[in-house]
Parts: sequence; structure tokens; C-alpha cells
Amino acid sequence: MTINLPGAWRAVLLLPVILVVFGSWYVVHWYLGDTIAEYSVDLDESGVDLAQLAVKWAPADPFAHFMLGDLEQKDFNLDNLANAVREYETAVTLAPNDYRYWMALGRAVEASGDTNEAERVLRHAVELAPAYSYPRWHLGNLLLREGKQDEAFRELTNASQADPQLRPQVFNLAWEVFGGDAAQIASVTCPTPDARADFAVYLVNRTEFDKAMRIWSGIGAKDKKNLRESGDTLKKSLFDSGQFHHVLEIMRDFEPELNALPQPEKFSNAGFENETASRGLGKFGWTINTSPQAQMSIDHSQWRSGRSSLKIVFKAPTNLEAIDVSQIVIVEPDTSYRLEFYARTLDLRSASTPLAQIINAVDKSVLATSTPLPDGTNEWQAVTLEFKTKPGMEGILIRFVRAGCGQDSVCPIFGTVWYDDFNLQRVSSGPGARPGAVDNNRNGSIDRQR
Repeated sequence: MTINLPGAWRAVLLLPVILVVFGSWYVVHWYLGDTIAEYSVDLDESGVDLAQLAVKWAPADPFAHFMLGDLEQKDFNLDNLANAVREYETAVTLAPNDYRYWMALGRAVEASGDTNEAERVLRHAVELAPAYSYPRWHLGNLLLREGKQDEAFRELTNASQADPQLRPQVFNLAWEVFGGDAAQIASVTCPTPDARADFAVYLVNRTEFDKAMRIWSGIGAKDKKNLRESGDTLKKSLFDSGQFHHVLEIMRDFEPELNALPQPEKFSNAGFENETASRGLGKFGWTINTSPQAQMSIDHSQWRSGRSSLKIVFKAPTNLEAIDVSQIVIVEPDTSYRLEFYARTLDLRSASTPLAQIINAVDKSVLATSTPLPDGTNEWQAVTLEFKTKPGMEGILIRFVRAGCGQDSVCPIFGTVWYDDFNLQRVSSGPGARPGAVDNNRNGSIDRQR
């Protein structure tokens, strides 16, 4: 069937086809322009030319103008900066609700020297995205450069609240502005307990240990309970810095049972009576790692006192230098100590028997070394080491090693060793000891009743 239509109606029927063709052309050009703009940023010399082509193909695409502005701004000179501002202005005109384009425009306008206009533009970016961090971050930096400190740190603090990863940078700025006054910095940058906890970690990383603890102490006990992760981070930073007394303070904030905490100048589980005592103490308890060459266990059939001891069965046909048993003990700086423990051997055979070392828990320097255990079979014998801690030193580590076997690279060891009754006693304190430190041993031994 054939329908004859007047010429005007034929033109109307062609209109959808024309619209489809035009729309396809427009979409393809927009897509190509957007794609070209996206990839032009990765190019060096030809990037600007490619971005200009993207703008030519998609003049109504704000992203193309934004990318061209970015590339123009990279080659910093007055002409390129003016071109960048013009492209950013076109981008915000085409997409007036996109905060990213306003933020880029504000930074470019400031670089051109018009700080008042830059402030206005960046404030508008903040209005468009008040919960986002970077508009406030750039506005705060601009305000700080203008000398508007109070308002600047309000914006910077809000930025760091939206993105806590910005906090160290905010603390750095505040440190320079306020000359390291921790209390003032906390008042302007730490509106919440978690921010104060992060600031305490920041201070530890600057070796401002006492300031860090004052900031941490200012957090309420209830809030601290909700900041265990931050507390663990702070504790680790203090531990790595050798601030073991401060570590103990942090541990007290989260451990209701004080008896479960390490005690300064005392070995935890000194006689191996409580096998679970060391589990929650980390390195302040016994670290015992058994191996086929040095098989370790708690022995309830042999002891010097109490009802147990540490048993090590050596089956090492080749060299064995390290015996993986250790514990860190909190001590006072510049103080003399005497360590006593007991050892027993059964059929111990080696050219190099085990010995104990006391080392600085931070720099691993050796403070004292015991004589090697006698070979063969021997009943319980006391082993004594005397040493003095260095000024500023707050922790010792006891470990067990073997001396070298001379030129003999193969140095086997066989037999069994028991250890028991570790007792640390303070002998005297020097002028480098911490003020207010109490001599725990003045009225007698800290060892268990035998």
C-alpha cells in the first residue's frame, strides 16, 4: 500500500532522522572530547595541544576545560596562568554545582595574585561541599597565608575531622605557627578525643614524650575506653621510643586489674608458675619460642622453688646461636642492679653452653654477660649479673645466647637446661634516675618467698 503525503509532511517525517544524526554527532564529539581530555594529563609536551583539541571537539564539556586549565597551570608563567583561570571560569560556568572546578579556580586565582577573589571562590567551593575535606583544606591554607589564623585553623580542623589523614599536616602547620606550644595547638586543632589521641601520637613522633602524655591524660577515662586503637598506636610509638614508664601508664588506662600489669623492676612470672601471666603483657612477659633444636616447655616436675620451671632440651647437631627466650623489664635510668636466677643442667654437652645477657631494650647494646653454664649434670646453681643502666634508659631485655666456638663453624649442643627464680634487685641510683623513683628493693628482696 502506498501513501502519498504532501511535501510538508515528508519534511516532518525526516525531522526525527535529522535529530538522531545531530544527537549522535554531538554525543560522539562530547565523548571523544572528554576521553581526549582525560588522557591528555598523562602527556608532557603534547598534553596542552591535545587538551585544546578536546575543548574544540566538546566546547560545552566542563571537564575538558578543567583539564586544559590544569595543564596550562603546570607550565607556570603569567600567560599560562591567565589561560588556566579562563578555562576554570568556563568550567564553573558550565557546571556551577561542581565544587572541584570552583576549588581549582580558587587556587589559580590566588596564584595570579588576587587573594580576595580566591577567598570568595574557595568559600563557595566549601558551600557546595561542606562535608568534604579538600575545599576546607585549601581555604584554610589560603586564610593562613593571609594571616587569619583563627579562621584558618577552624577550616583546617574541619578538614581534618572529615579526613583524619590530614591531621599530621594540620599539626605541622600549627606547630610552626604556635612555636610548639602543645596546649595551644590542642585547643585549636583537637575538638574531639580522637583528635587529641592523634595529636599525642604526633608529639611522640617528635620525641615530645611528656607533652604527649599530658595531652593523653587530658582525655576523660570514658572516652579513652572508646579509643583503644588509638591507645595501642600511642603505646607502640612510646614502646619503640623506649618510653616504657609511659607505656605502662597507657596500659593502666585499659587494664582494670592492676595485678595483670607489668611491675617496674620485677620480672613477670619470675618462676614460671603462671603459664597465662605473660600472654597479655607482650614483651613485658616471657617470649618463649620453641624449635626442633631448642625444645622449650614449662616443666612441673623440676623446680628450684614453687612448682615449675622453664625447661629447654637442646638437640642441635649444627650451630645454634640464638635461644629464643626473652623478657623486657622496666627499670630506672642511671641505676645499678643485680640480677640473680638459678639454672640446672642434665647431660649438657657442647663446646659452647648457654649464657645470659642483659641488653639495652632500645639500642641492643650489651650491659652484662654471665659465664656459660657448666656442661654435664649439675644441680641448681645461682647465676648473678651486675650492671648499670644508662642515663635515659628505661628498659632492659634479658636473652640467652651461646658464645662462639672459635673457628669451628659446626658447634653442636645436646642436653637439658632448667631456669627458675629470676630476681632483679636495685643496688644504687645515680643522678640520672627519674625524679620520684622509689627503690622497690630497699626493704628486702622482690623475689618470691622460698
